[in-house]
Amino acid sequence: MNNLSIPLAFIFDMDGTIVRNHEYHLNAWKLFCQYHHLTTTDEELLSLFGGKNDDIFRKLFDHKLSQEEVNQLEEEKESLYRSLYRPHIKEVEGLGDLLKQLFIAQIPTALATSAPTLNVNMILEALNIHEYFSCLIDANMVTHGKPHPEIFLKAAECLREEPQNCIVFEDSRVGIEAAKNAGCKVVVVKSPFTNEEFPEADFVIDDFRDPRIQNLIKLVLSKKREMQGPKIE
Repeated sequence: MNNLSIPLAFIFDMDGTIVRNHEYHLNAWKLFCQYHHLTTTDEELLSLFGGKNDDIFRKLFDHKLSQEEVNQLEEEKESLYRSLYRPHIKEVEGLGDLLKQLFIAQIPTALATSAPTLNVNMILEALNIHEYFSCLIDANMVTHGKPHPEIFLKAAECLREEPQNCIVFEDSRVGIEAAKNAGCKVVVVKSPFTNEEFPEADFVIDDFRDPRIQNLIKLVLSKKREMQGPKIE
């Protein structure tokens, strides 16, 4: 990674990236689909992960939905998810230490997620990591779902950095596409639900203890020092 391509800010997706909650989302979707007599497979549901609920519901139902109906369906499904996952919330290994390190180093950090606000608050409060994010962008703050780049463009704007100076941690195909569409660099956090290759990623990690992240932080801090220029004695 040459000096021009070294990022200056970090952006994290939430579901499947900082927490491994896909199993609980999947179970919530399956219960929801059973209740509404919708026939789907696990593979079909997993392919929808990473997108906005508005878009997902309109794909699942074969009739036109009003925004009020979408909102009601979203609350129903997400309430199921929160009740299933709340007792099991756990960070992806190394997350807390990494966020503390970025915070102390004053490296701008954002959370950019397609999840609704109540889900975001549940995760941040359970992990006690709210203070480490200088910007929070959730589903209620964007018009377009991933793979549209809007969410990452907004995160970069909030961090006061150009998108090309941001590196995004993502796990889903649509999220990776959204980050690339925004012009960001991408690190893929491997999920038990994804077995595919990600040649477009800058690198792929199992969790946040990967030593390449520490090497990246060293490069970021070195670049920041260069940009500040020599100290005047």
